[in-house]
Amino acid sequence: MTSRHRFRPLPALLLIPLALTAGCASGPSGPAAAPVPPPASLAPMDPPPVGDTPRLRQVADRTLPIEAYLLSREDFRQYQAAEAVLVTRCVRGFGLDYTRPTGGAAPSRTQTTHRYDPVELADVSVNGYHSPDPSDGKKPADGPTPSPDVNTVLGSGLSTDGKPAPGTAPSFRGKPLPPGGCISAAQQELIAHGGTGGDADVAVGINFEGFERSRSDPRVKAVFQDWSRCMAERGYSYGTPGDALKDPRWGAGTKPSAEEIATATADVQCKERTNVVGVWFTVETAYENELIRLRLPELTAAKAGNDAMLATARAVTAGS
Repeated sequence: MTSRHRFRPLPALLLIPLALTAGCASGPSGPAAAPVPPPASLAPMDPPPVGDTPRLRQVADRTLPIEAYLLSREDFRQYQAAEAVLVTRCVRGFGLDYTRPTGGAAPSRTQTTHRYDPVELADVSVNGYHSPDPSDGKKPADGPTPSPDVNTVLGSGLSTDGKPAPGTAPSFRGKPLPPGGCISAAQQELIAHGGTGGDADVAVGINFEGFERSRSDPRVKAVFQDWSRCMAERGYSYGTPGDALKDPRWGAGTKPSAEEIATATADVQCKERTNVVGVWFTVETAYENELIRLRLPELTAAKAGNDAMLATARAVTAGS
C-alpha cells in the first residue's frame, strides 16, 4: 500500500496475527496451514455455558485459550533466527559470501489485538475505520538482493505439503545441493524432531472456528441487538458491528471522512455501553475451551511437536 492508511479489514480476517494466525500471517516460513472451512460447513454445537461476564472495553491484554497451542511472537523470532543461522551456514559451505536476513521483527499483534475492532476512541477519533500503516506503505528491508549463484544454492524451500519444492538445482559447481536447496535443508533440520515450521492446522482451525461460532451465538447476537439499538439512537442503522465496519463508503478514500469518524466513534461508544467486547470475548473463550476439549489429543501432539522444533531452534542459535 502506498498511502499512510489502509482500510481496516473485517475482524474475521484479523485473527491472523499469530495464527496463521495461527501461523498464517505470523508463523515461521514453513508450509501454509490448510484452509479453514466456511461457517456454513461447521457441525452444529450447543452453546457452551459461560461464567461471569466481565465488562471489557478492549482485550489486547488478554489471551484466548487456543494461544497455548499457537506460536508466540518470541517463538516466531526464535525460529527465524535459527533458520537464518542454518541457511547462512549452508550457503557459505558452497564458497559463497552470504548472510541470511532474519526476516525483521516479530509481529507486534497478538490474537486479541484487533479481534473486535474498533474499540479505542483515541484511534477512531483520528482514523475512523482506517488503520494506520506503521510502515507508511513500505516493506521492511530484507537485506541485499542475493546474487544468481546464491539464489541457486538457496533453492525454493518447502512446498505446502512439507516436501522440497520442485525446480531447484541438483548441484552447484559440481557439489550436490540438499534437496530443495539450503532453505529446505534448514527447515528440514528445524522440524526433524517435531513441528511443521508453523502452527498446526488443528490450532489454526480452532482459532478461526471459535470466532465464527461466537458470532452466531444467541448471547452475542443479543448484545449485537443492544448495540444496534444504541447506534439507532444516534441516527445510525446497522444490524451488527461488522455491518458498520464493512460499510462500502469507508473504502472510498485513503483517509477517513468526517462521517466515517463520527460513525466509528458512535460504534465504540455503543460497544462500551452495551459491553459487546466483554460478552463476545467471554462467549468465544467458552467455545474455544470446548473445541480444545474435543480435540485435546491432537493439540497436545501438535504442541509437543512445536516444543521440539523450538528446542532445536534454541540449540542452533546457542551454537552459532
